[in-house]
Amino acid sequence: MKKYILILLFAIQSGLFFAQTGNVGVATVNPRTNLDVNGTTNVNNEINLGGSDSAVGSPGTVGDLVSANGATNPQWKKFDLPNGYLDGLILTASYLKSTNVGASFNGTGSNGVSYNENQALPADWIEITGVSETSFRINKTTNIVNIFVQTVAQVTGANATGSFGCGIYIDNQLRFTRTGIVTGATGSYKILTLNASIPDLPVGIHSYKFACAQRNVPVGSVLTVGQAQTGVVNTLSATMAGTSSSLKILEPIQ
Repeated sequence: MKKYILILLFAIQSGLFFAQTGNVGVATVNPRTNLDVNGTTNVNNEINLGGSDSAVGSPGTVGDLVSANGATNPQWKKFDLPNGYLDGLILTASYLKSTNVGASFNGTGSNGVSYNENQALPADWIEITGVSETSFRINKTTNIVNIFVQTVAQVTGANATGSFGCGIYIDNQLRFTRTGIVTGATGSYKILTLNASIPDLPVGIHSYKFACAQRNVPVGSVLTVGQAQTGVVNTLSATMAGTSSSLKILEPIQ
């Protein structure tokens, strides 16, 4: 009789043990989920996702990645990446801006001040602040910063000619420049495009400025870059004369 009582008690206790529900913690006394592991997890075999009480979940296939699925079960997903993808650069940040406020130069008939690479932004250059970026971050030592700018220069006046230069300044140092000249009847204009790729800026915060300067604008002529001239016939509208800019940061994926 005692034997049967012991067996019955053991069966009851076992049932109570296996019927318990709640959170299980590993290396934690306050588990927050059904299984809370406070430490490194080592898996020597497959991981099955999407299973149930009656069916084993999917182990996925070689190359699959786990994709979060909100409040429902995560899933294995296949991402087809081109060969060499992990060895290249990817876009990590992008800044797009445009403005109708630019720079205006009244002709003096004299040559502008010369400029050199890495020089500081001179006082006689006019910054087009609407497309500048006061702060962007570089996170990895290998990187390329690509800056694309397109603007319009227009000249009016009796002589209707003028030359100019526009440049890209990184941390207030000139890194890229292009020059142009506009000549013809009053209202003549020219589209100027700058496309600079600047490699391996130091990790940290940087700034970008776009500025222009006159090179030689005769007396009686007015040269504008990135903005319309008001009160003059045969000139571009504010939208057509504006400046647009994109700054893109490319860094390794790993």
